[in-house]
Amino acid sequence: MKSFSLHHFVLLFLLGAISWSCDSAKKEGEHEGMKYIVRERGDGEQINDSSIVQVQMKVFNSADSLLQETYSEEIPALVNLRDSNNRKMPLVEILSRGRVGDSVTIFTQSDSIYQGQNAMSRPPFIPVGSLIRQEFRIVKGYTMEGYKEVQEQIKAKQMKMQQEYMEKMQKQQMEMQRQADSAAQVQVGYIENTYFAEKGIKNFKKTESGLFYTIDKKGKQDINAGDKVKVHYEGTLLETGEKFDSSFDRGEPIEFPIGVGQVIQGWDEGIPLIGRGGKGTLYIPSNLGYGARGSQGAIPPNAMLVFKVEVMEDVTKAEKGE
Repeated sequence: MKSFSLHHFVLLFLLGAISWSCDSAKKEGEHEGMKYIVRERGDGEQINDSSIVQVQMKVFNSADSLLQETYSEEIPALVNLRDSNNRKMPLVEILSRGRVGDSVTIFTQSDSIYQGQNAMSRPPFIPVGSLIRQEFRIVKGYTMEGYKEVQEQIKAKQMKMQQEYMEKMQKQQMEMQRQADSAAQVQVGYIENTYFAEKGIKNFKKTESGLFYTIDKKGKQDINAGDKVKVHYEGTLLETGEKFDSSFDRGEPIEFPIGVGQVIQGWDEGIPLIGRGGKGTLYIPSNLGYGARGSQGAIPPNAMLVFKVEVMEDVTKAEKGE
């Protein structure tokens, strides 16, 4: 997926920052505060508003470090000057006066790019007041037929890259799930055989998923998926007993639809087991909680959780579809 971000970066500098006059009689000059050097004059066809060209580019910071380049990218950077929207961009002032094969270096004040809202996105390797050096070359021109053929090739490459990216993400997710399931097996055993024994808890129940719960007051077992419930709760980390959240402290229960993924899986499964009007405690292994990522710093990765819950009598039943 690197190509997509690179293409955006190139457009930022080529289309948003560069505007200069390419007088063929000049080798170097300055335009609106930006200096340029024509390193090499090409001997290819003259560029005009009906041209379609491929551009290669390298971008360096003031320390001469290469920031981005297009030469190693599989997808070429093409500019269609026949497009009226493209002709409105400063890049046209470069291409319409040059030739295929031209090589030009442009020095742009970084402050002209990283200003206003963009100032916050200035990276540390581009200091305030520094110059950015952009070296680009007009590689070749295309006929409309050739352009359409390359566009099809680009489309096919992008689809392939996207497919490869999705497959990579799927493999990573599968591996994360495998690790989560493995950790959950250990956690379930710990909760059942160690934690409950140390706490003297004997009246617990266990579901097939590995959720444990105890009931202090049995509620009505009429909560179904989609029903909107109100729940008071106190959440603590199972291993340390540290409290990380409590609606009791705020004096107001939370309200949410059950069984539709708006809360963690341990709640979606456990709240109906406590029942409407019921009170109890949920003991949740990490795979039914916040998993390997944790949540907002308060809940560490792979944390086992304990929730004391009180389900309100007031339940709004889900509307039945026709």
